This record gives sequence, C-alpha cells and structure tokens, in this order.
Amino acid sequence: MKKVVLFAGFVALGIFPAAAQSPVNFNARGLVVVSDADMSASALVDGKLLRDNTAKDVLTSIKFPVERGSKSVGTALVSNSLLGSAKTIAVPATGGLAYVLENRLRPDDGVAEYKDAAAEFPGGEKLYVVDIANLAAPKAKFGFAVGKYPTSIDINKNELIISTMQSGKELVFIESAPDGKPARFLNLPFGQDSTNKIIDISWHPSGDFIAFTLKSHEVGLYKVLREAGKLKNVELVGKPVKVGTEATLGKFSPDGKHYFVLDSKAPAGKGTGEGELFVVDFSMDGSTEHKIAGKAPVGVNTASFAISPDGSSIVSVSSGKSGLPWSEAGSATGSSLSLFKLANGALTKVVDYPFEGIYPASVAFDKDGSNLAVSVYEYQEYGNGTGGVEFWTVTKGDAPALKKQVAKISVGKGAHTLRVIP
Repeated sequence: MKKVVLFAGFVALGIFPAAAQSPVNFNARGLVVVSDADMSASALVDGKLLRDNTAKDVLTSIKFPVERGSKSVGTALVSNSLLGSAKTIAVPATGGLAYVLENRLRPDDGVAEYKDAAAEFPGGEKLYVVDIANLAAPKAKFGFAVGKYPTSIDINKNELIISTMQSGKELVFIESAPDGKPARFLNLPFGQDSTNKIIDISWHPSGDFIAFTLKSHEVGLYKVLREAGKLKNVELVGKPVKVGTEATLGKFSPDGKHYFVLDSKAPAGKGTGEGELFVVDFSMDGSTEHKIAGKAPVGVNTASFAISPDGSSIVSVSSGKSGLPWSEAGSATGSSLSLFKLANGALTKVVDYPFEGIYPASVAFDKDGSNLAVSVYEYQEYGNGTGGVEFWTVTKGDAPALKKQVAKISVGKGAHTLRVIP
C-alpha cells in the first residue's frame, strides 16, 4: 500500500521514474553502411589483402531504435569497394532504395597481394539497386552498367548523378523510376580535357547546380538546364579552381552558399601530415571567378566529413596511422574526430577526439544533429573480425562538444560509407 501512495505522490508532483536510456541514441529512421570484404585497411599501404575468401561484400541496414539481437539489423550481398570515393552510396531522403556503386571487382581467390592496390584492383562498372523499405531485411534487386570505374554518386529526389573514369561517360545522369530502374539515362558533356576525370560529385541543395572535383585537384561547377522541369543538359559555369594537392570529397552547406572540399594531401591511407578542409565560394552566375574563401587543418589521413543539418558545425574523421600493417609502430592508433564551428562559411577548430578503431572512413549526423554515426573499417582483433558503426552524442550551442556513446553496432569487416535515412 505504501508503494501505491508513494507512486501517486510522484504523479501528483509530475515526477516519474526515469526510463532506461538506450545505449545507442540516433535520431533517424535508419542507417545504411557498406562493407568491403576484399582487403584489409593495411592493403592501402603494403598491398597485402589479408582477406578471408569466404567473406563477401555486404550492405547493412539498421532500423532505429535498435533492439538487442538481430531484429534491427539486416544485410544483403552487394559488391562495393573502399577504393571508390566517399560517395559510394546514394539514398533518397524518403528511403526505400539504396544505390551502390561497384567501383572495383573482387580479385580472384588466388590473388593475395598487389604492388599498388589502388592501381591494380580490377575495375567495376555497375550500379546496384537495393530495396531497403524493410530496414531489417534489405534485398539486392539488380545492377546495370553505368561506366568503367564509377567514382562517385549523389542524389536529388529521384535524380542520380554519377561520375566514372570511362571516356564519354564521365558524367552520367539517371532519372530513377520508383522501382529503381532507370526511366531516363543520359551521358552529359564533360567539358574538360579527356585525360582528366571527375572523382567526386555533388548536387546543390536547389537541384539547379552540380559541383565536381577533378583528378587534377580542381573544383568546378555545372549549371543544370531543364525543360518542363526535367534535366535536359548541363553547362560549365566559369573555370575550375585549384584546391590543394589531393582534393577529394566535396559537400555544399545546407543553405548552398558554400562548398567544402577535403584535401587529404596524400593517397588514401598514405598520409603523414595533416590534411586541410577548404571553403570554395562559387560564382553561380559565372560573372566572377570561383574563389577559395578559407581553409582549416584537419587530421592525418582524413577520409570524410559531415555538416550538421543546421549548418553550425562540421565534424571530420581521420584514421591517422591506424591503417598501417600491424607489425609497424603506430598501427591501429591515431583515429580521431575533429569538431569545427561553422559560421558564414568560416571554420573554427574546437577540439579533436581520439578513439580506437582502424581506418574510420565515414561520418554522418542524424536528422536533427543531436548524434553522430562513424564507420570503423576493422578493429585490431584476431579471428574473423568485424567492422563497426560507433555513435557520439553532440552538445550544441556556443560550446559544442562530442561524447562517445558506450555501445556500437557490429557490421561486416571493411565498413566504410554511411548514409542516413532521416
């Protein structure tokens, strides 16, 4: 009887016992991550694949809130590669489908080593479509050729833009039907020297422009030409601007006013010094030259970055020396997140957050910027091993901060690119 009276007292005062909080907090409907089973992270450095020939590339989809066991997590066999850009996957905001680029093919089972993995891995050419309507049970549907060595993909509603290394197919546009099949397929004019190629591509939030990064470490802009609302063609706006020495991933700010470009300073996994994050201001009407408006240092071997939904902060993820062969000093160490304040395109470094895990390659905010997800390629553990998705809680405001959450989600070894379904 006393317990009943005590509880009634709590109710009268508006006090309730605190509900148990989930060890994984991420405010989104779902999360998708792909895992490359064809190589260890250290293969980027020494070419030794150290793979399990029975392991396969997979796409893992995660449904939130997560439950213990496997109810919230599903996998599908989908060919993918770490050797592509940080834009290997495209997922519309509405979810339902995931589009995965096959940048490289699985080497024959007898192949154990390359002198240069990035140069010698066999090239892919397909785009795969995966049904993720049921996030706990994704289903690979079909794939079709888009061009040799597809490097990057981005999505605007149901419009896909893809870059490849194949001459004549450097810039591919696909209007996707509801089932993922191409309703329209266009090879658009590249407008650059045929020896150059696009390695990264981004839609502007308006859908009226497309930004790109060239192999020559230049960044440029296309204007989208539409007829009756449908893309008809693109035209180059101004002249591409030089950005650093190893320009890779680019992203627009949520308001579309600034374009952020990562310069890792070295090929993937081989960096020894800090990279930089550049701010590019495009002349959208071509009346003036595109310009570098600012830059800030990031970590060693930085692979990706994410911009908060409200545009107030950026977090970059770096692998440091973690991808070195395990016999070398410093291996499996040096992974970190770098937090920046962002105001009117200007970056201000807040602090670095070291954490364990080998070759983290992707980072993403949830739909309101309250939490972060980070992919970890592998861990320094023997046996079959796994990759992982780890989570951080974000403190917003004038004194932003990150705090690592206790739990993680184990996924296939070789986890790299993440995409959020808000």
